[in-house]
Amino acid sequence: MEKLIKDKKTGSILAFSLFAAISIIHIILTNMAGNYFDYSKVLLMPSLALFFLLTVQNRKKGLPIVWAEAGLWLGNVCLIWGEESKVLFIAGSAFTIVGFLGYIFIMGINIDKLSRWFLIFQLPLIWICTFFIILMKDDLGSMLVPIAIYMTLIAVISITALGQLMSNPGRRGSLVMFLGSLFYIAENGLYTANHYMSSVSFGENIVHPCFIIAQTLFAAGYLMMEKEQSKKNEI
Repeated sequence: MEKLIKDKKTGSILAFSLFAAISIIHIILTNMAGNYFDYSKVLLMPSLALFFLLTVQNRKKGLPIVWAEAGLWLGNVCLIWGEESKVLFIAGSAFTIVGFLGYIFIMGINIDKLSRWFLIFQLPLIWICTFFIILMKDDLGSMLVPIAIYMTLIAVISITALGQLMSNPGRRGSLVMFLGSLFYIAENGLYTANHYMSSVSFGENIVHPCFIIAQTLFAAGYLMMEKEQSKKNEI
């Protein structure tokens, strides 16, 4: 049994090291000419999912995290190489939305009772997401509706994460997942501005780190919550 635990821990460390290495290489590539970062980007979610599966105690309960990561990965694959294909664009968007639903589900099931303060604290999240859409609406053209749907779903992820945090105020893991949702809002808003606003000059080297941080915090936050719950059950 001890050997099994030790082997699992070693595998978890190696998997996270692989994810960290790919993330570093990916960020370096975003600062170089060309689109070589497209190839490293499709390795991010599989390596993070591998780390998560080797670390999580209850894989069945943690499956929605892998579901989310798989959806985002399939969405990336379709959207990266399907810019000129309407079919791949629709498929990529659908896979991404399925990934969003995984995050909403895993955080939503941890929401118990919410105070009236929740209605007040969620307002800044709604305002921020609305601000991004209003700011860019003249530049988005036909992409206004799809981008608005994306941003709305990410706002729902963040609001759900806030609800989870307020239902479990003593859990650091819920705070980490909420912080991940804020980076996700930033990533989506900055990505859209970078691609559709002619007046914006920053690039992928700013957008992609936000994506990596967001996904890492979602996975790490869940693992922390699981560990905190396990310790609570032992008491």
